[in-house]
Amino acid sequence: MVDVLRLQPLLFPAEFSSHRMRVLVNGLDVVAATYPPDGFHGQPVARFTPSWMLGPSGLAVAPEARDVAVGGSDTSEDRLTVRVSQSDSEVMWDCWRLIVIGRVVKEGPEIELGIFRFDSNAYAEEIAQATERATRSWPARSVAENLQATLWREGWGQDGGAWIRRYVAIRAPEDRPDVVEISYYARDLSGLRYALPGSYVVNFPIDGTDPAVQAQAIADRLGHEDLKTLSVHQPHRRRP
Repeated sequence: MVDVLRLQPLLFPAEFSSHRMRVLVNGLDVVAATYPPDGFHGQPVARFTPSWMLGPSGLAVAPEARDVAVGGSDTSEDRLTVRVSQSDSEVMWDCWRLIVIGRVVKEGPEIELGIFRFDSNAYAEEIAQATERATRSWPARSVAENLQATLWREGWGQDGGAWIRRYVAIRAPEDRPDVVEISYYARDLSGLRYALPGSYVVNFPIDGTDPAVQAQAIADRLGHEDLKTLSVHQPHRRRP
């Protein structure tokens, strides 16, 4: 039996701070199947960035068998790895391991994923198609990625300036190609709390002009304006 691999890039997903990848084999999400229902201590799990996973150090077949991380949370403390090897026209995945803070906590039969065998041509084609899906562009994506770079360059990666305590995410949802969505924690100007309760989400319309110029204009507003009145407040959700 030949197994079927599907790679699903998650661009600007709400539950992660960066682009991620979902790995499906015969329709099974191998990462979700390995972790508990609540993920990694309550943190959602998926594959890491498509640019790394689809590159030469990722799932691409190498001359020698090697271990590749195929999933984990945003914490960088955990990862699910698999050995990727090729023999003639077959690509094989085996030797699964779940590693937490450098220690193997599950491996082999404990993970219950077994051995997967893929047709090498179909495997290469899926990586090529996933690369095309991951690199597709739309106006808001270009602005959002320029904005991320601008904020880090100006030192606002953690501290958002006078009004914003910390950024949660900068997103460009594909179903809204002309909007950049920014979620953040607002600074408590009284100094009594680290931040105001809950988070805020503000949207900026995007047009067809220079993405870098639009990103800088948004960064200027984020750094110098109190945008809470233009934002939607999202209260903290209590865990059940």
